[in-house]
Amino acid sequence: MTLDLEFKQKTTKLIEETLELYKNSGASPRVGQVWDCKRLGDFLCGFFVGEMVGSALSAFQIVHKREPTGEEHLEIIELVESYSKEILDFFAKFN
Repeated sequence: MTLDLEFKQKTTKLIEETLELYKNSGASPRVGQVWDCKRLGDFLCGFFVGEMVGSALSAFQIVHKREPTGEEHLEIIELVESYSKEILDFFAKFN
């Protein structure tokens, strides 16, 4: 593992808090229409995962003032993936 503990903790907190925000606010009824989604939950799940990985990568660049290595990038993805069951279960409700 190459990510420092503080960065992992902050990224984990970001994932948890953002998922909680989604759970409390739900989804806009227009999302399916605007993006022509056949399976809204799948679209939202992919959007959420991309948002979390992208936010964590941006935070990494700001904190460390460099691009993450390939290994660090994969660790960030793995942090998000560690919440896959909770993420999938929540967004499946929109399908």
